[in-house]
Amino acid sequence: MPYSILLVDDDEVNHDIAITMLGETHSYFSAFNGKDALTLFSERKYDAVLLDVVMPGMNGYEVCQAIRNASSHNDTPVLFVSSKDCIDDKLEGFKAGGDDYITKPFDADELAFRIERLVKYSNEIDTLKVNCEAAEEVTMTAITSCSELGLCLEFIENTYRCNTLSELSTAILGLCQNLNLKASVQLGLLGEFRDFSNFGVINPLERELLKKGRESKTVINIEKRSFFNSAYCSLLVKNMPTDDEEKYGRFNDILALVVRGANARLKSLESNVQAIQAKNQGLKELSQIASKDLESIEHIFKHYNESCQELIERLIFDIEESMLTFGFSDAQERTIRETLDGAKDDLQQIQAHSEDMSTTFNDFFIKLDKLID
Repeated sequence: MPYSILLVDDDEVNHDIAITMLGETHSYFSAFNGKDALTLFSERKYDAVLLDVVMPGMNGYEVCQAIRNASSHNDTPVLFVSSKDCIDDKLEGFKAGGDDYITKPFDADELAFRIERLVKYSNEIDTLKVNCEAAEEVTMTAITSCSELGLCLEFIENTYRCNTLSELSTAILGLCQNLNLKASVQLGLLGEFRDFSNFGVINPLERELLKKGRESKTVINIEKRSFFNSAYCSLLVKNMPTDDEEKYGRFNDILALVVRGANARLKSLESNVQAIQAKNQGLKELSQIASKDLESIEHIFKHYNESCQELIERLIFDIEESMLTFGFSDAQERTIRETLDGAKDDLQQIQAHSEDMSTTFNDFFIKLDKLID
């Protein structure tokens, strides 16, 4: 496999030797001092750098350090070439950032092997970096998705505590706000719908589109605008992330789930309202029946009181007529009249208490009707 190799040595003969050993299949770029080497290095990417240690001006260690501090391609493999074989020189090479060290004299196979190994190692590092970046991207996407899913699950949980259209709209628009979305929503119960928004007043066209979208019960995407619709809920988002296909897809799924959750809650609330209305209707009908029965009882009782009153008055009249023939004294007549008048007063008090009880029942049924309504 051909490589691009930067040869750095102050002796031109060494350049020719390296090219002869490695073969003509590779691309070679020659520099005879450290300064020229760095200039060539900055112009392109190389598969490897074959770097002499002892050179006038910048030595090989200084050139390697400059390569490692470069703004680009600073991970290019560097193979030091030197006639020095002591351990301190090799350690100095590794401190400078070198990847390998070969001592003169060397043969062609050893040089080719070391170059091949360095390039392979470098390619594996590049592949690993790419895989790590991809893994990091996948991880960040997963974390973001989990965060977004968490918002959705939190919304579903919160819907169970929403008992009004206003509370439910706050939950929906709050979720959209957390996703940096401008949204309007139309919610309804028992055929009556209200509009809500997290970015201002809904204009008449948007209101009409929300209504039409709700009737379609489908998802409608128009560039950055998306409608998510169900029987009880229609959501309009005005700034969908169309420039990020993956995010756009996630948001579509999340918002569709949100609308389904809102629709289920509204359907449940409507069923509860209908059940309460049916119960109240039954109570109202019962109240009406009881009120009519009370009126009948009141009429009968009133007739009974009137009859008792007439009976007492007739009895008093008859006794007063009879006393004229009984020969009672004035004191006796007065005592009898007082007794009869007392009985009459007692009967009138009983009748008054009965009227108070009737008034109390009437007030109760009036209050019950108001409570049901």
